[in-house]
Amino acid sequence: ATLSRITQLLDGRHAAITITTFDKPDFAFQAKWNAPPGFEETLRKHYAANPFVPAAWYAAIDEPISAFRFIGEKELKRSRWFRETLGALQQGDAALVLLARSVSRFGSLSVHREAEQPMFDDDELELLRMLAPHLRRAVMIADMLDARALERDMLSAALDQLAVGIVLTDVAGRIVHANASATRHFERATALRRDGDLLSARDPTAATDLSRTIADAASGTTVDVPRSGFVVSVPARTPDRDLAAWVLPLDGGLRRNLGAGFAARVAVFIRSLGDTAPFPAELFVRRYDITPAECRVMMLLVQGMPLSETAEMLGIALPTAKTHLSRLFQKTGTQRQADLMRLAMSALAPAAAP
Repeated sequence: ATLSRITQLLDGRHAAITITTFDKPDFAFQAKWNAPPGFEETLRKHYAANPFVPAAWYAAIDEPISAFRFIGEKELKRSRWFRETLGALQQGDAALVLLARSVSRFGSLSVHREAEQPMFDDDELELLRMLAPHLRRAVMIADMLDARALERDMLSAALDQLAVGIVLTDVAGRIVHANASATRHFERATALRRDGDLLSARDPTAATDLSRTIADAASGTTVDVPRSGFVVSVPARTPDRDLAAWVLPLDGGLRRNLGAGFAARVAVFIRSLGDTAPFPAELFVRRYDITPAECRVMMLLVQGMPLSETAEMLGIALPTAKTHLSRLFQKTGTQRQADLMRLAMSALAPAAAP
């Protein structure tokens, strides 16, 4: 459907996403729309002489070109390759854009016109230039999270190499896939656990937050994710086993590309939280239930401001500032201001004091 809309936008007749290999000379349409009969077979038959293949070594990623203008229409039409391929099929110019390139292959999108149509002009190529980064990201994501790779355990093997825990779930929080690191968290069961096939948490409040956040993420797209992400604090039986879970949606377009059988709607990234491990300020205040007033005191202290100056800066009495500091000690389990500052600085980047 996407190829159809792009083709119509550019006044083309058909389009394809193609993978072309260098080490084993060949190419194949990975996706196509409205390609005329025999088009792919004819191009494959004459692959060795295809003058557009070397264009991949010169064209920049995301920078569309007109095939005719890149080579020269008159020169191209004089070639035997053209007579036996595009000319024989009454095909004209193509707008090409590279989506990926490596030493062994490249992927491209091409929108084709028929012989009686003019070459693609600059305005039409500009439209494709605006679309190219989005197409490239979609193809890249689909390539990395290919559903068939899951079936062949290729993605599983790759994810198992990561220290961070990764759990893919459906909209209800049912686990579609968990890597080795996430599985270890389940085995410890100090913070996260498997409740049947559901991802859950030992702490009831965290379990509710996690379930709601997964549902919220699944209902949106990656565009809707706040800059800090959807983050859930997951307390453990002992503070040194506390976890943070970042929840990200998998876009609907990606899921359609992966096929109907691919049930994952959400990716949950899990990491242990040590005393000095960096994590977002939003998670810090949630984790320790820090009030806005206490947070204001803490932020000024992090900047190196003495408590007396902090009180003056905030317009509060010194005893009030001391009360806030005392509560911060209690909530974070610290006893000294230096320990509190070390913990807070992992979440609140110091800024210049006013």
